[in-house]
Amino acid sequence: MKTLTQLLICLVLLFQLSCKEDIADTPVANQPPKTFLWLYPDSTVGQSVSRQHLHWWAEDPDGAVVGYLFTYAIFPTRVSTIPSPDTLRYTWVTRNDTLILFPLDTLIRDFTVIVRGVDNSFGGLPNQSIVRFTPRPYWDRNDDGLLDAGDQELAQLSGATDPVGSVQTFPIRNTPPTIVFAPNPNDETLALKQPDTSFTAATFAFKGADADGDITLVSYRIALNDTSSPSRWLTVPLRDTIITLLVPRARSDGAAGEVVADVYGGQFLGRRLLGQLQGLRLDALNVLYVQAKDAAGEFSPTIRMPSGADHWYVKRPRGKLLIVSDDVSYGIVADTIYRNALSGVPGGEFTIVDKLNIALGLTASDKLSYRLGRLMPPFQDPALIYTFLLYDYVFWYTEQYPTLGAAQASLFAYVLNGGKLLFSTTFLNTIDPRGALRDFAPIDSVSSVDLAGSGPPQGPPRIGDTRLPANLRVLPDSAIPTNIYPRLAFNSFPSIHTPVYMRPIYRRSDARYIYHLESDPRSPLRYTGTPNVAVVDGAGTNIFIGLPLHLLNNSDPTYGNPDALTAFFTKIFTQEFSPNQKVNRRKF
Repeated sequence: MKTLTQLLICLVLLFQLSCKEDIADTPVANQPPKTFLWLYPDSTVGQSVSRQHLHWWAEDPDGAVVGYLFTYAIFPTRVSTIPSPDTLRYTWVTRNDTLILFPLDTLIRDFTVIVRGVDNSFGGLPNQSIVRFTPRPYWDRNDDGLLDAGDQELAQLSGATDPVGSVQTFPIRNTPPTIVFAPNPNDETLALKQPDTSFTAATFAFKGADADGDITLVSYRIALNDTSSPSRWLTVPLRDTIITLLVPRARSDGAAGEVVADVYGGQFLGRRLLGQLQGLRLDALNVLYVQAKDAAGEFSPTIRMPSGADHWYVKRPRGKLLIVSDDVSYGIVADTIYRNALSGVPGGEFTIVDKLNIALGLTASDKLSYRLGRLMPPFQDPALIYTFLLYDYVFWYTEQYPTLGAAQASLFAYVLNGGKLLFSTTFLNTIDPRGALRDFAPIDSVSSVDLAGSGPPQGPPRIGDTRLPANLRVLPDSAIPTNIYPRLAFNSFPSIHTPVYMRPIYRRSDARYIYHLESDPRSPLRYTGTPNVAVVDGAGTNIFIGLPLHLLNNSDPTYGNPDALTAFFTKIFTQEFSPNQKVNRRKF
């Protein structure tokens, strides 16, 4: 009991003494925060890919953390501390994580990440502000690495910032690039396919990517049929994701087996010759191989076109004339008539002609829905233009559903580069084709109504009522008596009216009319006047016919020549398209 009493007395005396002691006014200085990265092992991190999700945080013993200074850098050797002097470029952030993509230019590289917490003794900065510590802390507003006019000094930053920071080195291994062929715009899950048959001009499009950042891509390379030797590959620049293989006629005429193809980049206008590629097989199946290459020197897996059960057959051009069949109504009949008429042209130049059926596999409904036939190149510019320029002449025939988009994309460039064009069509009375036609045809406009009912006594036109009688003559224009075309007429069989959507056409200022319909011989009249139906441009190289030529092969000499269509083709291809305008002007 005595011991307990003594203990209580001592406690009371101690309490009295402490109450009498004066407490000194000695505030504790601000303590900087301590920063941590999500990964902070004792040794360096194992090799990883360039895309990393980093996390960090900081603890402040006497306040709150208001932000972080974040940077990454490449040092000559691995470091574990902030360099002195600190010349690093920091970014001010308030978040505590980021998905970072380390830019690789070698197979393996070390990247050092440094994060420094900042406490509330500093007021903060706008997010993503650039901060530097040399020669003294400042906000580098213009990010030029110099403390100059316009920058803002940050006197309180040093004391508020973790002086040690969290320093972590990441050994990053390059990820090989990937590559795909360009997707079909109508279904991006499918790649644009090459037609199963083409002539010696074909366009391909592809796109590379890299998980390390697309900025690490440096080039592509392509090969034909055989990839076993480095000499079979051609490297193309990174910007050239659309390439065209072209074998000029001077190289393919008379050739067999493999030939060298010229490789062009981009669309036709602004095309660039990139080099030559070995191994294009004529009159045979072909395969194109493509790879992407990155800055670390790694190649993507090889892609090929065609793939699976698809195939790509390359035909060698043989004739001077290419017939473009754009007709789903009379295609086979019309093609036979045209080939027979062309084979009768004196000189035998057109006994052999090539054909491109761009309407293959389509119906009229498909064409009205702007679908394309399976032989149509996916890139009319440039593939269709290059294909046409393999020939001196292009004869494009169609019905009332012309594929005007493809014509618009290709024919102007063809004619401008020395090609000779004959275009035959009719006009469906529910569409207005005038804008597209003006891009390539020597016409100013097309009448907004068809012929039927264009004048009294019929009144307004009636849809579909454009029936022209058998033997109706198509008369040559006599404006230039020394340059008259053969007289034509509609077929005499069958003896019923021919349903043709006929509209008058109006010439461009530098063109002239070459055909018009005769006056309506019927009673009562179904149209008035003599509507113009064909024009030729001032150079005599671009002829547009607003009616189907295969219906104008009347063999009755009362209405036309014994073989009127042959006479017409003779005029076009041996006189109007004069010899000095032929192959010498063709570019390819």
